[in-house]
Amino acid sequence: MGIVFLFGSFVFLAIAGVPIALCLCVSSFLTAAMLGITPIAIIQNIFSMLNSYTLLAVPLFLIVGNVMEHGGITERLVNFAKVLVGHIRGGLGHVNILTNMFMAGISGSATADATALGSIMLPAMRQEGYPADFACAINASAATIGPIIPPSIMMVVYGAYSGVSIGALFIGGFVPGVIIGASLMVYVYIWAKKNDFPVAERHATLKEVAYATKKAIAALMAPVIIVLGISGGYVTTSEAGMLCAVYCILVSLFAFHSIRWKEAKTVVVNTLFGMCKPLMCVAGAGAFGYMMAYLQVPKIFMSLLGPMADSKIFVTLFIIVLYLILGTFMDATPAIVIFMTIIQTLAANVGLHPLHVGVLICVTMCFGFITPPYGLTLLISAGIGGVSTVEVIKKLKYIFLLFIAIILLIAFVPEVVLFLPRLLGQI
Repeated sequence: MGIVFLFGSFVFLAIAGVPIALCLCVSSFLTAAMLGITPIAIIQNIFSMLNSYTLLAVPLFLIVGNVMEHGGITERLVNFAKVLVGHIRGGLGHVNILTNMFMAGISGSATADATALGSIMLPAMRQEGYPADFACAINASAATIGPIIPPSIMMVVYGAYSGVSIGALFIGGFVPGVIIGASLMVYVYIWAKKNDFPVAERHATLKEVAYATKKAIAALMAPVIIVLGISGGYVTTSEAGMLCAVYCILVSLFAFHSIRWKEAKTVVVNTLFGMCKPLMCVAGAGAFGYMMAYLQVPKIFMSLLGPMADSKIFVTLFIIVLYLILGTFMDATPAIVIFMTIIQTLAANVGLHPLHVGVLICVTMCFGFITPPYGLTLLISAGIGGVSTVEVIKKLKYIFLLFIAIILLIAFVPEVVLFLPRLLGQI
């Protein structure tokens, strides 16, 4: 009855439109009251979840994303991508995707990338003759790379509570992120050829490439600081976030001269508001997770699965299906934290590598950014483009299939994730 009441009250509150973080807390307190558990235990777990040094990286990476949006970094990356791939058929679509890959190495946030690039690329793509719904679909799907290519706020949260090295997660996400980006570029090329989009009349000259590289090199150094700092053991994840934040601020102020001191207040305020949502979800997940542990949900769940819990294929497919569903209706942070104990137990039982599982979960959750009703990059891109969400979804149907294929590739070919961390001595 306790389990039914816990999940039933959560679902009821969520359907009623209560924010997910409050749904988690309220359902936990109500269940505790029903079972006669002191609320102090719930409160202690809420604070213990937030009392994490690693979580300091979340606001720091958010600062990086906000500085990037206000500091002119996005425009430089767009120009750099143009000279590299702008001459290919479907050029601006490729530019959008490649710039998202560059920005993913700086901000670690899909929504920040969708917003920053959408405001620049969507008007440009429409002016070049791209249908508005298709342009929005490309912007939304390309932004999902943000939490996959390092750094990744999603991976910071996963690593903080799973015990998996965040540096290894970052490196493990690099190849899947590149595969997604390359696959989207192939799709854009096929679409552009089918619709007879013209090829650019001229390629960028070596002088133009060199100039664009010079303008963008300072921005491109940000992910190098993060990845080399963490993988080399020189800094922790939080320290890398601080270094990158300070670096981006200094570059925007003194190298690019694109941000003023008075705008620093806007950056800080936006960051503070931005960090409230994931950290409140972490707090709520701490309360909910405590009640799940008290009610022995993982143990009961394992017993219900019976022999299926010993099948690696079943467990892998279960993880994919579970997080495909959760990503459609729930924010990544509570989805990852709440079910972490169950997933870790299942994965350990069949011998799945914890790093492989972590990257698989993060990639699968990123698919939720483009699926209704909770598809944040879908909603952001449609809003910026002034297009109906339904029309954008129609253009995403083949991209949905593409994402599913990539998720299955990552799931059943673990070396896609493990190859690079093993090569760099992270595992």
